[in-house]
Amino acid sequence: MRDYFVYLPDRSAGSIWGAAATSVGFARVAPNRPYPPHRHPVDHHFTWSKGRVLQGYQIVFISEGRGVFESARGPHSQPVEAGTVLLLFPGVWHRYAPVPKTGWVEHWIECRGRVFDEACARGLLEPERAVLSPPSPRGLLACFQRCHALARHGALGNQDALSTLGLHLLSILCQHPRGERAVAQRQDAVVERAHSLIAMRCHETINLHTLAAELGVSYSHFRHAFKARLGVSPKQCQLQLRLAKAQDLLANTAKTAKEIADILGFESAFHLSKQFKERVGLSPTHWREINVSGGGKNAVPPRPPP
Repeated sequence: MRDYFVYLPDRSAGSIWGAAATSVGFARVAPNRPYPPHRHPVDHHFTWSKGRVLQGYQIVFISEGRGVFESARGPHSQPVEAGTVLLLFPGVWHRYAPVPKTGWVEHWIECRGRVFDEACARGLLEPERAVLSPPSPRGLLACFQRCHALARHGALGNQDALSTLGLHLLSILCQHPRGERAVAQRQDAVVERAHSLIAMRCHETINLHTLAAELGVSYSHFRHAFKARLGVSPKQCQLQLRLAKAQDLLANTAKTAKEIADILGFESAFHLSKQFKERVGLSPTHWREINVSGGGKNAVPPRPPP
């Protein structure tokens, strides 16, 4: 593939994706060639002696070769090997270059937007950890190859697709470090199994301590892992599943609220109506009137639990 780069307008403020891709490129730097090439816009070009400060987030993937990276927010000098990702942060001085003897191959995408800001606010991305060894370099390369295909053939028309690919790359980089992945995978397996069991038994009164024991973990570990992965506690998840099934029964059967409450394990029709109205915003009767008479076009999704 030939070297290329494209720069796009910053549309992050109005993006439904919460981010916008503003730059994409590829370069194969041959051994003993000057770096960086003198061809980028003034706000992206830099020299080794002066370094650079960007206004967006840039993900740089080095697929071949090796080099060095320096940043104002990390160790003075860090080695860069093939398969390494460099994370560049807005407002943070940095510089990087391939080793002259080897050169390197670099792929990059620059993004701006609230999703990247939120990832930093939550500590998922940190300027102090700007040199990463991603858990899936092949997946990363495949994503960049898709970026290149879109950017080289109508980048402006494909800006939304490039933006979502930037979010996909972000999700890969926010995965657990290598040493933590085995633990995370075990926790994911426990949470996935627990969610399946809660879904199958959502009409029952579930003792979560007993469920944790059935899964072979402590209750505190189970509850913490469940909420960390799904964003809700097991009990809130069970309630969400019950209310989703209540909507199905209201829309597709003629069963009364009392019959539905009995089927789904609510204490009474009053309890079902109370929980339904708090989270869906309408009483079961009113919800049925709107959705059955309106053909389902006005369905109201459940509100998140408080």
